Amino acid sequence: MSPLLPPNFNVEQLDSYQAFIPHAEFCYSPYRTACCQFSIDALTPMVIQSLGFTLPQTLKQAVKKRQAEYLASRWLVAKLLLPENKSFQLLNRADRSPIWPLGFSGSLSHHDHKAFVVLDASPALVGNDIERMLTEDKAKELQSMIMNDAEFDLLMTSGFSSAQATTLLFSLKETVYKAVYPEVQTLFGFEQVILTAINPINNIATVKLSRLARPNEYPEYWPINYCLTINEVMSWTVMKRL
Repeated sequence: MSPLLPPNFNVEQLDSYQAFIPHAEFCYSPYRTACCQFSIDALTPMVIQSLGFTLPQTLKQAVKKRQAEYLASRWLVAKLLLPENKSFQLLNRADRSPIWPLGFSGSLSHHDHKAFVVLDASPALVGNDIERMLTEDKAKELQSMIMNDAEFDLLMTSGFSSAQATTLLFSLKETVYKAVYPEVQTLFGFEQVILTAINPINNIATVKLSRLARPNEYPEYWPINYCLTINEVMSWTVMKRL
């Protein structure tokens, strides 16, 4: 079975949950990270009940895909928070941002069959993202919304295809947004986070945050880790105060 977590992480634990989550990987250093595959078709009312999580009212009548994404990510979070927080269910505020337990900050992301979670002790800012690779046609449609000419040129000269560049930069900026939103509490566009450097060998990108996007007591330039495969992009960051 193909690895789920990027090679940056040393997998310390494997797990599964019936046919719904056939494979999950967990890492606990340098911060808590987990990733799982989930099967929408295997999500039945009996599985939902056995998981022990309560679906929010907004999801009780939702399509199975949304229910599966929610439950798989909550299962990962609950596993990562053991033993400090037994029987924990991650809930959301009205703006849909997660309510992490005291002493932890985190971020979660998912696509159609995979969930990805990163946790660290407060007062870190944590962001992550996982995206299915865009097609070339879709990438060309979205490029002007996501990047400026300088960012596009940087990614092209670094050896990325148009689809890879657009998917990767979207993921990097989504990761930053998730990390900073709990502090800045402000909606902002892609232009507020600018790619300034990228190292395809070490898989680290550097982005510059505008004054609008940057929380107080945090740096202007942020390193973002990423992992790019044929089918997807994963990115993540854990930032401490200056």
